[in-house]
Amino acid sequence: MIHVIGDLIIDEYWFGESERLSPEAPVPIVKLKEKKFSLGGAGNVYMNIKSATKDVCLYGYKDSIHNYILEKIKPKGNVVTTDHMPHKVRVMVDQWLMSRIDSEIPIESNTVEETFHSFVGNEYDVVVLSDYNKGTIKQPQLIIETSKKCIVDPKKNLHHYKGAWVLKPNRKEFEEWAGKSLTAKEILVEARRARDELNIEHFLVTLGSEGVIYVGDEIEHYPATTQDVFDVTGAGDTFTAALALCTEINLPMYQSIIVANAMAGYAVRSRGTSTLNYDTLDEEIKRVRQ
Repeated sequence: MIHVIGDLIIDEYWFGESERLSPEAPVPIVKLKEKKFSLGGAGNVYMNIKSATKDVCLYGYKDSIHNYILEKIKPKGNVVTTDHMPHKVRVMVDQWLMSRIDSEIPIESNTVEETFHSFVGNEYDVVVLSDYNKGTIKQPQLIIETSKKCIVDPKKNLHHYKGAWVLKPNRKEFEEWAGKSLTAKEILVEARRARDELNIEHFLVTLGSEGVIYVGDEIEHYPATTQDVFDVTGAGDTFTAALALCTEINLPMYQSIIVANAMAGYAVRSRGTSTLNYDTLDEEIKRVRQ
């Protein structure tokens, strides 16, 4: 079983067309054509995993807009009602992102993380901690200590995630921990130090178009798998989901990273958040096993 816990962000898309500028200011007038709601953050990780397996549970908070989405997917797990959740509105004009509007009120409840340990079935379960620092996860150690295989996608300072089985910061998050901008070679050195200092089994730094750096018993640099980048939204969530799915079937870590890297490459080829394709995932798994 895979358990996903974290911030369930609402992603709302406004799709429209623009043919002229406003007389009030030099900004486009957008003729709204369609609105679309989807789960972002930990919810996007969950939806990617759910596309490949029914053995996944979701834990977090929801508000009235979430109910509209969750009634359709009916997730297993524990999603607690609260007044207001993080909400991102993206205005898309002719398929291009024109603006993003964020609405955020920090979550004050501790219910989800304090009760999470009662839902994890056994030490062989895989836990994905998707922390967007919106308030769902205040004490990551509560989750990490409960889980033998905890894959962490962090947002807070990396010191908060000591002892994680997998810690996967992106370049920005890692450089905030290191305290400076780094070249790819410098990241390799600092990642070794981070792994030892934070007691991490598998330490990954995702570098976007430069690929992924891995530090474990071995050190590897995996190049990016695509140059056709249209939209990076949700690519990190797709990587995390694929990594969790590979872990669930006991694929070796180096093979899991190759598959996850490939699936993230597919994700950046489409607009907005995209859901992992099971057939493509299966093909990539078979390929690395050859």
